[in-house]
Amino acid sequence: MGLAVSLLGPVTLHVDGVRAALPAGRPLLLLAALLMGRGRRVSTDRLLTALWESPPPSAQVNLRTYATRLRAALGPYRNRLTWVNNGYALSLQPGELDLDQFDDDVRQALEAWRAGHPDQAADLLGAGLGRWHGEAAEGLPRYGLLGSSLDALDESRWAAVERYAAACVEGHRHAEAVGALRALVSDQPARESAWEALVNALVESGDRAAALAALSAADTALRTKDNRGLGRVLRSFQRELLEGPRGAERRRTSGQHLGSAEETPSTLPPPVALVGREALLARAGAILTSTGAIVLHGPAGVGKSALARAIASQLAAASPGGQLYLDFYGSSPGLTPMTVEEAISGLLRMLGGAASGSTLGAEATELRARLSTRRVLVVLDNVIEAAQVRRLLSVLGNATVVVTSRAALPTLDIAHLAVGELDPADSVRLLARHVGSDRLDRSPGDAETLAAMCGHLPLALRIVGARLSGRPEWTLADMVSRLTDEQHRLDELSCDDLAVRASLAVTCDILAERTGGHEALELFSRWGRVRLPTLGVELASVLTGASARQARTLLDRLADAGLIEAYGTDRYGLHDLVRIYAMERGRRDPEGEQAATHASRCYFLATARRARDQIRPVTNRPPDRFVEARPTVTFAAQGEALRWLETERENLVAAARRAARDETPEGDEFAVRLCMELYPFLPMRGYYHDMREVTECALRCARRLGSRPDESLSLTYLAMAQSRLGDTEQAADNLRLALALNEADGDTQAVAVTLDHLGLMLGAANRYEEAQAAFRRALQMHRQRDDRQRMGITLNNLADVLLHLGQPEPALVHLRESLRLREESGDDFGLAVTMLTMGQAYAHDGRYQQAYPWLERALAALRATGNREAERRVLIVRAEVQHTTGRLDAARDSLHLALAISQQFGDVAGAGEVRRRLAELDDVRQTAGSR
Repeated sequence: MGLAVSLLGPVTLHVDGVRAALPAGRPLLLLAALLMGRGRRVSTDRLLTALWESPPPSAQVNLRTYATRLRAALGPYRNRLTWVNNGYALSLQPGELDLDQFDDDVRQALEAWRAGHPDQAADLLGAGLGRWHGEAAEGLPRYGLLGSSLDALDESRWAAVERYAAACVEGHRHAEAVGALRALVSDQPARESAWEALVNALVESGDRAAALAALSAADTALRTKDNRGLGRVLRSFQRELLEGPRGAERRRTSGQHLGSAEETPSTLPPPVALVGREALLARAGAILTSTGAIVLHGPAGVGKSALARAIASQLAAASPGGQLYLDFYGSSPGLTPMTVEEAISGLLRMLGGAASGSTLGAEATELRARLSTRRVLVVLDNVIEAAQVRRLLSVLGNATVVVTSRAALPTLDIAHLAVGELDPADSVRLLARHVGSDRLDRSPGDAETLAAMCGHLPLALRIVGARLSGRPEWTLADMVSRLTDEQHRLDELSCDDLAVRASLAVTCDILAERTGGHEALELFSRWGRVRLPTLGVELASVLTGASARQARTLLDRLADAGLIEAYGTDRYGLHDLVRIYAMERGRRDPEGEQAATHASRCYFLATARRARDQIRPVTNRPPDRFVEARPTVTFAAQGEALRWLETERENLVAAARRAARDETPEGDEFAVRLCMELYPFLPMRGYYHDMREVTECALRCARRLGSRPDESLSLTYLAMAQSRLGDTEQAADNLRLALALNEADGDTQAVAVTLDHLGLMLGAANRYEEAQAAFRRALQMHRQRDDRQRMGITLNNLADVLLHLGQPEPALVHLRESLRLREESGDDFGLAVTMLTMGQAYAHDGRYQQAYPWLERALAALRATGNREAERRVLIVRAEVQHTTGRLDAARDSLHLALAISQQFGDVAGAGEVRRRLAELDDVRQTAGSR
């Protein structure tokens, strides 16, 4: 049966027809935020601002807990919630989300209306409105972008009511229109457009007295709101009604409330057929119906102009006084952007005014006068800065205005709608429109690859489509091959007058002319030199030598220009093709590239070391060339260190990857040192895929450096990742190779560490006697060196193996010594793990009353330290205790939480273990239920 999710009212989740139990409050807010993402990744930063007005220090940990609960609630569909690039995505099938169904109803209604079928449009809108059961995400607080999105969603509902009423009036269903509108003005008394629609419906129904009464009620409501009373449209109705039959007749014969006998101008370019923009189109139409003005903003090439033209075409019938279009040339290479004076003169000519050469004030007055008797729609395309629009808005009066700009124009006091890249499926659909479905169907994998290489950017997709259309002998694989090399990808993304590089260059040229623009573009180039997917304020400060405040200002300038995107307060990202363009700019200065790369490596390694020391201190690091001029980021507590590592994880992996590819001595040394600092963070959080990639990079680099100790340690860490990802044979081979290298070098410390990891892998393979021998040999070496921290680790691991061998008492002896050693050394990370093993020991001995407190203490401590791998283990042991003591439902809940952690981090072996336990538990529950 699948999922059924509701956002149009209280947030609910039904799994196979049964309502899932989700705690009220922030778990529901998380679900709402993911639903508004429509299957796309929602960054952690955005989720935090959606869940908290001011996120607490524990927000990251709490967010993971809520995600785990949501996965558990999804039941058999828990794989739909995935962790992607420091964010979460919840994938839904068509028809599973009521918001998608509502948008489909509205889209079909608009198509029916344009085709001249008002009754069908009214029925479809009525069906869509019937899906609402209150405010969007009713009862939940509204913070950040989620709050704004939910407000816009409510707005789309109210706009749909007005459209429903208009369709009913056109279909002579006046009573239905009046009933819906009376309910709307009762709920939203300050909504002027709703009063306009109500009065019009009453007039069309012939109820003049009720229309006058509605006008009086509207005047009272609107004066209560801002003391302005009736607007222009309502005053026009009032005049017509007070004039009696003559006014009504004039209104009917003119075909509009404020009509004129002049010719209706329309200078809009032909609309472009859109793909994947249905929801944005409906949302923009709803906003304009209510507020009358909107800014469509987004980076170069996302299709803002095409969307604006589609919106204008959709609203043309509601703008009988004319539809006017002005291109400000803010994205046209070689063209001088239009001034406000030129814009006013151009609009005046479109409305029949003469090019008088008068002063700006005189022309503005004449334009304002001409617009005062018309209902006009104006598209202001490719605007550069807010000042241009602000001056025009004061002249355009009550015109409906659609603005497009690469900059966000946040200082404009009108509605804003961000336009982003297409989703993968719509990207392929757009390619198919240019190339033909048959050609794409022959190579669906190549089509998806092409869409990804284009960054799902409509401009890039149009270029690829045009090139393929012009070369029918090319296969999709040929085009993939041409785009594979990032260094030349922008060369390939050019066709006739369309070019991604030229489009981005215009944005940079405009920014360069602004105050601080050159400094911002220099930071943009330095970002390209370090080749990172995201950039935080701290590293921006390192790259520029500026203060954090100054660096933030430069990043904000880049974001305002539409070159990069803000991912929260202090982190920024950029589109793949923009990243490639930044890299091109960065390569123009090879010496500057080397300096920026070295500075970023010093920052990453020094900060990672401070973070590692918060988790588990290291005292014997070898010297290297990576020294910070000054500490940029410091940590007062372990939680701060974990948050930094979590935030920078994607960049740290990218930095290791690049260092290994550079094949330079500095890069090799950096990759090896960084790998060592990312342990134990990556395994404790379950990031085994990242760990495998980082250690593979480190291994290649260690071998190029000829460093046998680094090669051995890289092999050891790589084996750990391989074992957790299910490749146990390769993991065993790597550990044996590491052990042979250490023994050949006579490095007893490294031998003991490798034996510890070998024992863990043997234990995971149920080879407990061999694991015990490895741990006892390692423990002996640690005692000889008086390495108390390693002794505490090995004693815990040995105890765990003894439990599997049915020896709880000797295990408890080792555990008490491990606890003492770890308390003495202040190893909170290890102490929490030993608490877990203590709980296991008592459980194995049948002392469940003693086991449960240890497990609960361990669970709390592990969540505080962020050790997700050990948290998964304690949940499994707790499930065993709950199962044995007859708490079967609680045991099932614990196992589902453990499974969610395994799935989140791609832990194949761990997920298989938990599924086996769940199957055994389900058999027991079924047997118990059949008695």
